[in-house]
Amino acid sequence: MRRFRSLKNLQQDPTQALCDGLAQPKSLLALSGKAWTGVLAVGRENLLLGALWQRAVEAGVSERLPQWAARHLWGAALTAETNAAALRWELEHLDRGVIRQLSPPLVLKGGAYVLDGLPNAAGRIAADIDLLFRRDEVERAETVLYYEGWFGTHHTPYDQRYYREWMHELPPLQHVKRGTTLDLHHNILPATFAVVVDPERLLEAAQPVEGMNCLHLPAPRHLVLHAIVHLFSETDWDRGLRDLYDIHTLIEHYQTQYGPAFFDELLEEAEALGVGWLMEPAIWCCQNRFRTQVPDGVRGRLRDHAARLPARWLGHRMFHHALNGRISATPRTDALARSFVFLRGHWLKMPPLLLARHLFYKAFLAPREDDEGPAQNAQQRQ
Repeated sequence: MRRFRSLKNLQQDPTQALCDGLAQPKSLLALSGKAWTGVLAVGRENLLLGALWQRAVEAGVSERLPQWAARHLWGAALTAETNAAALRWELEHLDRGVIRQLSPPLVLKGGAYVLDGLPNAAGRIAADIDLLFRRDEVERAETVLYYEGWFGTHHTPYDQRYYREWMHELPPLQHVKRGTTLDLHHNILPATFAVVVDPERLLEAAQPVEGMNCLHLPAPRHLVLHAIVHLFSETDWDRGLRDLYDIHTLIEHYQTQYGPAFFDELLEEAEALGVGWLMEPAIWCCQNRFRTQVPDGVRGRLRDHAARLPARWLGHRMFHHALNGRISATPRTDALARSFVFLRGHWLKMPPLLLARHLFYKAFLAPREDDEGPAQNAQQRQ
């Protein structure tokens, strides 16, 4: 287990100070004013200030924090409450609408955390809504949602092919009046990914949401695994620390609820889905940053899915630095690490020839921002 660093080190490493505050809120009482400046910057960058306030309140230390710092945390928590209320309203509206004609979809990520009242939902801001439909129904869902004001984006022929043939979701929908973004998934990993995941395992284990007509939630093991594969297959880790905190908090919550057996179930499901090799670095990062409790037997089984020692050591170092905030004592190493996860994510997402074609198109053939208006520019980013 990692011990708390000295005050000097906390000042030098605001990312770890933030992680320590989330894992053990009483550590916040030892922070100096300079250290707080770094923690606030990294927390704002990763949308974790609201979560930090919630953790401080739960630990009974919120009233002992510096008043100027507490105001930042409290304001972020209020913003997150408004976001959660709007997210719940959107989900209730969808649940009463035309998608009732289809098989029950799964609510993923932030929406699932809010509907299930999970601890990581407190203080969390969700940018969009994610629903998982069966592959043969996802385009029908897109069609019927049009009549409720959900319009498609990413209209170029290349982008349409990119999403519909190669990815695990359709081009994002946006509500014509409210501007809310809705992602319709048919899997949790792209069709061209290094491994093929069977989404039926998630759909068959789904659980209904109390008070809802058709929306379902993934089983606990699938909520955790989706959080893991979402982050550790990504190319952009700008808010990776927020996603890692989701993984840590979900594991902590379900271990408390179900005991050590939950980890056995989680690892067995990861092996069944073929993503045990993504789970290994995820658990390492959780232990490294948040000191997540992991049973000894599970650590041994995870090593069976790890890369060989030199590659495993390098990968762990790169993941560690990619999670650092922009304020860091190692900015050059952090930038190299973010490049590493960017290239790794693309390499996992597509086979080499398709990847080369995709990157060539994005670099030289995709419409330039100068040629389009702001709305079209936003739609072209993927």
